[in-house]
Amino acid sequence: MSRTFIGDLLIFLSLVVASLAEKKLTNTLFLDDGSVFQVNLTSLHDYSPYTKRIAIEANSISTFNVTNVSSSASFIIFQIHVYLYNITLSYDKDNFDKNSNRSIFGSNVGLFSKVTTNIVTPLYVKNDNVHRVEALFVAIAYHNRSPVPGGCNMEFNTEIAPYTMVQTDDTMITVDVQPASMPFNNVRHSCEKDVVPVEMYHMFLTGWDFSVDSYFAAIISMLTVTDIMENGMQVTSSTVFSPMRRVFSAYTGFGSVYVAVATYGNYSAAYVPAFSYACHPIVDPDSCKILPDFSSNFICALCFIAGLLLLYPKFQFHVNTIQTTYPYILIFRLMSNLTLGWFFGCVVYFSSPESFTILQNNWLFWIFFVTFNLGIALIMMLLLDFASFITCAIFSSFMIILSLDYWIGSTLKYIVINFMRRITVEGFNLAIIEHPTEAKDICLILLWICLALYHFLKQLVIYFINGNRNDSSVFPSENRPLLR
Repeated sequence: MSRTFIGDLLIFLSLVVASLAEKKLTNTLFLDDGSVFQVNLTSLHDYSPYTKRIAIEANSISTFNVTNVSSSASFIIFQIHVYLYNITLSYDKDNFDKNSNRSIFGSNVGLFSKVTTNIVTPLYVKNDNVHRVEALFVAIAYHNRSPVPGGCNMEFNTEIAPYTMVQTDDTMITVDVQPASMPFNNVRHSCEKDVVPVEMYHMFLTGWDFSVDSYFAAIISMLTVTDIMENGMQVTSSTVFSPMRRVFSAYTGFGSVYVAVATYGNYSAAYVPAFSYACHPIVDPDSCKILPDFSSNFICALCFIAGLLLLYPKFQFHVNTIQTTYPYILIFRLMSNLTLGWFFGCVVYFSSPESFTILQNNWLFWIFFVTFNLGIALIMMLLLDFASFITCAIFSSFMIILSLDYWIGSTLKYIVINFMRRITVEGFNLAIIEHPTEAKDICLILLWICLALYHFLKQLVIYFINGNRNDSSVFPSENRPLLR
């Protein structure tokens, strides 16, 4: 009876899963070479975009015929968002050249279309990949009081460029848009400087989530101006270069959506959102590996073991060998305290808000960092033996946390990585280092605090026990170990 019940349950669950999969496939539009899709936009508004999941066959050209556009619309931003691959979106069937001023090539592309009296407005999509790609077709209409995203384009290929260009490397993600113009209003649009402010927004996905559904859900959540302001985080513009550019620190494996919003008066319009995983999970899976080989995993394991061993008294570090003369003690303490000051400086830099643009200036950054480092070192010098306890507790516990961080894919490793990028990578001083914070990051931070407190208190107890055993003074002589 039990086996029959379990078997029936498994069959029922299989039918449910199959029905859900069939429903999902039914909701996806499949387009092969020569397909024509009629897009009815009667009820289209800027707060309610038209969206459609599509699958485009390999080596195919499809046509989207846009009809029945609402009479209140002045222009439309058409978008195609492709999961991990590139396609071409074009005004004309004969202009699929990647360098054409009538088409755009990429994975998050869009074109501007002014609403006219034409009954049908055609758009063409070419998939020149050797396999089918999954994509999202989007159309958003704006009225004649809205600014035009990319309407004052001077650098991108198309005359009006509402899309976002993203360049990703191992350390930085560079995001560019083109200036917006005033509303067209059937007259020549104005491109005077700073007439139409443009703000950038940014949203992180869950780390190491490379699923296609999460990708499209993230894009959909950042399409309209209202959704962007609710779900995204506004990014402060740099004081050094163009307000149309933002540079972000690359957090490998964390999906990010980037989108700009142009505002003129009481009306706003959104650019086409762009996306990056800071790696290439399908084209180059190795680029998404944090520990790419055996040696790096082995070193990580050694750090974890060393951190655990330092929690036990018989494995803790003693400094008897350097306490023969007082100058050596001072040198050791100074080096130890400067190292701790450097680490605290890395933590402050890692945790600084993106609006703290003063650190983009190299001189101000180094003045702040050196002053902060020396200040921490001076405070630690005044704490005498207790400074050694604090240093040992923080670094031994961080060895454990750092290893766990690499294995579970959180972001605490970037406490050190971002600082190393800051001093070695050209242009990283302009990068926004705002990082994702997930439940696993919070858990690791709490564990780090607990381990550090446990290690510090244990050393403190041993310190006072040994002090009371040898003399009545609270502080032992300089010939006694600083760390036990």
